[in-house]
Amino acid sequence: MSRRQATAFSRMQRTVRKVEAEAREANPGQDVGTGQTILRLQRHQPPLRTLLEAKKIGAVELQAAEQIALAAFSVSTGGILHAVTLERVSYGRQNDSPWPAHVALAVRNYQRWQNHWSTEWKRTRNPMLEVIWASVIDEQPIAAIAEDIGYGRKRTARAIICGIRHYAAWSDLVTGIQRQAWIAAAQHVFDRRLPATSS
Repeated sequence: MSRRQATAFSRMQRTVRKVEAEAREANPGQDVGTGQTILRLQRHQPPLRTLLEAKKIGAVELQAAEQIALAAFSVSTGGILHAVTLERVSYGRQNDSPWPAHVALAVRNYQRWQNHWSTEWKRTRNPMLEVIWASVIDEQPIAAIAEDIGYGRKRTARAIICGIRHYAAWSDLVTGIQRQAWIAAAQHVFDRRLPATSS
């Protein structure tokens, strides 16, 4: 075994031992399993939890994710989610609204944001809307989302972060320079491929 391989192996062993020690400390007197099992299970947890534990998202991103979930669940009928049929929103007349004002606002913001990314999908095949739906509503692991869209895990994690931040910027949860930066960052996560047209 070369020195480089030995170093990588010892790093892996240290990581496994560290995870085991943290799990034993958090759950005294219980069998917590092996470090490899714990690491494997961590890889398959919901993406927002993964990103929050890695300190890659904060309170604003979680608030945006909650608004997305609130909008999706508010328009669902019969327990079946319909991402495309977000049509029940009162634009200012609160007497006719079937929802409280904060729910109607969340649905209106999500509609605008969804229309933007639906248009991007039609033009450039940008899968941002699919990524955010899978991560916030379906709570699929990052690896599963990456496999579905055909990109790597790092880019998919970056897309989740940028997509949620883009929603936060569109719904005015952030303002100023930060808003502009988050909107610009989300536009450049995926390659802008124009589909071939047949004439």
